[in-house]
Formats: sequence, structure tokens, C-alpha cells
Amino acid sequence: MDEIKTYHVGNLVYTKRTLFALFFWLLWFDFSFMLMEAVINPILQFRLKNDLKADSVMYLMIMSTVPSIINFVLNPIVSIKSDRHRGPHGRRIPFLLYTAPVVCISLALMGFGNDIAVWVHNIFLPDRSLNQLTIWTFGILFLAFTVFNLMLSTVFYYLFNDVVPEPLFVKFTAWMRAVSVLAGMVYSWFIFGYSNRWGPLHLNLGFFEYHSENFWYPKLILVGAAVFYGIAATLALLKIKEPEYPPPPPLGEGGGFLQKTGNTVRTIVRECFSHRFYRIYFIVLMLDWMSMQMGQFQNPARLDMGINLQLLGKISAGTGFISLILALLVAKFSSKYSPLPLLIFALSLQVATSTIAWLFLIPGRSSTFYLGVEVTRSLVNLPILTIAAVAVGALQMTILPRARYGQFCAAQSMLRMILPGICGSILAGWLMRTLEHHFGNYAWRFAFVWSTIFLAMSLVGYVVLYREWKRLGGKDSFTPPTVDEASASVN
Repeated sequence: MDEIKTYHVGNLVYTKRTLFALFFWLLWFDFSFMLMEAVINPILQFRLKNDLKADSVMYLMIMSTVPSIINFVLNPIVSIKSDRHRGPHGRRIPFLLYTAPVVCISLALMGFGNDIAVWVHNIFLPDRSLNQLTIWTFGILFLAFTVFNLMLSTVFYYLFNDVVPEPLFVKFTAWMRAVSVLAGMVYSWFIFGYSNRWGPLHLNLGFFEYHSENFWYPKLILVGAAVFYGIAATLALLKIKEPEYPPPPPLGEGGGFLQKTGNTVRTIVRECFSHRFYRIYFIVLMLDWMSMQMGQFQNPARLDMGINLQLLGKISAGTGFISLILALLVAKFSSKYSPLPLLIFALSLQVATSTIAWLFLIPGRSSTFYLGVEVTRSLVNLPILTIAAVAVGALQMTILPRARYGQFCAAQSMLRMILPGICGSILAGWLMRTLEHHFGNYAWRFAFVWSTIFLAMSLVGYVVLYREWKRLGGKDSFTPPTVDEASASVN
């Protein structure tokens, strides 16, 4: 009788059957999370920028800068706490399970942002501009959501690293990519077209009736996403089991808040930046993240060019099906390749093909022309982005120390928040405001050029990282470099 093949993660032993169950619940959790996160940004982008004409600096302060500050403060605290937490439900699941309800409530409240703004205007501030109050209301609600969602999303990917067997990292991230594409298809086909829609809504469910001639459809989207995620995530988290962990390394906490904070920062800096390989990796990530800092203007640009959102959503769902097939193929054959060279290959193509979006800079063309550019760009990038997403997902799980995985993710997040997230978004907002002064709404199209420039710079950085990776053993013998243990010298 043939021996049954098993995989081990700590004290957990997976057979083919239990591995299937693990993948199912992790991917179901991933699907619900991706769908929940997908709905938020387009709704706020269209409402704040296209409808309410928010100032570009204020707009990016709400969408990028302040969330980055929140991330910078909370991410290392949550990451280190989860790395060192020990409990009956593991070290990651408690952070996910108990935060999910609060995230759902704050998400649903954003659906009532217009109503809250009108109430504040009528009762407390009748002399203020309703548009400005609405901008501030959505900003405050979004930042409240950001605080709670950060506590969840910070630990979200750490769970995968803790429970998935290491030989299956690349395969699992390929399946994650497939599920993300599927969530994107559902979102694009059924939801995206309603992200900026006002219109009649009539419901008659027998026990409940609602009639409105000017209903804001994003309200239904945000409340629905909150309910779906709350139920789906809770069910998945109750089914997933973490391994037993050894006692955490001691973290000198000191006697007061300042000393605790100082020791936490000392731990991150000394352990995470003690090796050249990690320093290069963090710099590359910052360049990559900079490419996204004008992404908040891309959807407003599409709407301003007259691209039909519902038609674009249907087309995106169709092309997403192709991407889904590609992701499944990558999942089947990806174990033959290492994530870093795979990422460099995909990023090289991505830099070259991203210039297709520069055709948006041609002024005065029809909405059909711009839609054609968008569809062509999407089709050309499908296989490239699929490969890149799989490689990125697996890369950090293969090059960062597993015992301090959350801590290293916190370090990279802190750096990304300080430079690209805070400084980069302020620079992007100031530059866009300047361009708007000269070009009006046309300036939003330069967001695609910004993306190409920083993608090219990150590609150079990944090549440097690849050379260091080869020096340390490459595909055959690379292991994450050991780090100095800061806690050893903390009393």
C-alpha cells in the first residue's frame, strides 16, 4: 500500500483531504475580503473627486496620506503583538475574528455618508457649504473604517504564512490570485457600474417596502458588502486552525509607554534592517509603492473621459475570465519557478506595456476611443499582471524570516507609509493640484505616466535585489539571512 503523502506545519499534519479543506476556507476568506475591499475606493473616488470636486491635496490626504499615518502607527504594534500572541485560537485568528464586526459596522456607516452630512448641515452647521461638509463626513467615516480595517488587513496575510506548508507557497498564492480575479469579475460585472449612480429604486419584499426616485446606489453596495463579509469571514475563521507556536522571544517592555515604544522601534530597526539584503528589499518596495500614489486619480480620469462605467465593468468581468484561466495555469506550473526572477520577468513586460495608457494623453478623442485604449491595455496586461501578482504574493513569504514574519511586514509597511504613503501622496497631491491649475480635469490623465516612471525605477531595484539573492544561494540554497536579536540586549 502506497504511503499517504503529508505536509507539516508545526504540529499540524495535512493530508490531501485536509489540505483541500484548508485551501477552501482560506480562499473563501480571501474572496470575501477582496470583494469587501474592492467596493470602497471607486465609490469614494467618484463621490469626492468627480461629484464634490474635492481639492487634490485634500483628496489625497483623505485617501492616502492620513491612512498611511494610521498604518505607520498601528501596523508595527499589531504585527508585533500578533507575532508574540499565544492563545487557544492561535496568534492571528483572534485579531481577525474579533475585528471583523467593527470593520463591517464602519463600512456600512459609509453608505449613509450623504445622509449624515445633510443631518449635520441642517442641525449644527447650516451656514457651511453642504459639499464641504459631505467631503469631511466621508473623510472621517473612511478614516474610522481605515483604523479598524488596518487591524484586520495587517494580520490577514500573516495567517496564510502560518498555516500553509512552505513547499506550496507559490501554488497557494497562484490560487489566491485566481480567487482575487474571480472576486474582481463579480465586482466588475454586478457592482462597479453602480459606483457613481443616482436613480430610482423600488423594493417590495412583502415585509419591507422602500421607494426612492433619487437613490444613491453605493449605499446598497456598502451595506451589502458589510453584511456579506461579516458572515463569510466569521464562518471561514471558525474553520481554520493554527499550529502550536513555541514561546515568543522576549521583548523588553520597560516600565512606561515611552520605554515600551522605544524598545519596540529598537527591535524592528535592529532586527529588520541589520542585513543588506533586507535593506535593498525595503528600498525596492518603496519605489514600487510610489507608482501607486496617483492611482486615486485614474478612475476619476476614466469617468471624465466619458467611459461608460457599466460597460467598462462588463468588459472587465469578461477579460477577468481570461485572467482566471491564466491564474489557474500559473497555479499548476508555478512550482517550477522562483518568485523573484518570475517577478522581474513580469515587471519588465509591465513597464513596457504600461505606456499604452499614455494614449489617454491624446486630447479631444471620443469616449469610444478611450474605452478602446482601456480595453486594449487590460487585455495586453492580463497575463503579465497575473504572473506578477502570483510572484509578489509568494516573494515575501520566501525571503523573509518565518519566525518574525509579521515584524518584517510591519517594518516594510512603516517605510512604505513614511515615504511613499505620506511624503509621496503629499507630493502627488501638490503636483496634481498644479497640473489642474493649467490643464483642468485633463491633468488626471498624467496619473498613468507617473505610474510608468516609478514602475521602471522599481524594476531596476528588483534587478539589484536579484543579484544579492543569487549571491546568497539563489534558487538552490537561499535561506532568509539571520538577523541580530535586539531583545537579547534589552533588560
